[in-house]
Amino acid sequence: MVYLFRYTRNMSAAELISSRRRELGLSQGQLAELTATSRERINTYERGHVSPRTDTLARVMQAMQADLAAIPAMTFEERRSIALSTAVAEKLRSDPTKVIAKARENIASMRLVGRHEQPWVDVWESLLDLGPGPVGSLLTSADQFARDLRQSSPFAGVLTEDERRRAVSGLRR
Repeated sequence: MVYLFRYTRNMSAAELISSRRRELGLSQGQLAELTATSRERINTYERGHVSPRTDTLARVMQAMQADLAAIPAMTFEERRSIALSTAVAEKLRSDPTKVIAKARENIASMRLVGRHEQPWVDVWESLLDLGPGPVGSLLTSADQFARDLRQSSPFAGVLTEDERRRAVSGLRR
């Protein structure tokens, strides 16, 4: 019997794979065995560091008995945005005080140069008050609100140029 996987509109490949794997109670290693790949490859897919090709995603999901009626499409720019934001979220987890301070500094600069009419600045400021957990979740979310919000990210300067390059190195157009 093939399970029709129910996904939320615009779920990323990372969310599709990890949600279904967890739903089945599989470890990354077990899924790797089912798909004849490495645990490290599954990990890179789930973390969003590398987006699998559509045929690879279908194969991985089929190994978990999930038939995708439609795979949510994301543009290269959206996948790049999520990859960079995921790297920021990792830094946020390791040093929340420093990352949130940088974001607040950037918001203050945005307001000084007259970008204060941008509603997203207010939204980011409110989100920063909620702490690293909700901010990290939003940074890695594939929903439309998060995609829109990331277009006005206050996290410029959080990643080094090398970190930025590493974050997007596996992406394909």
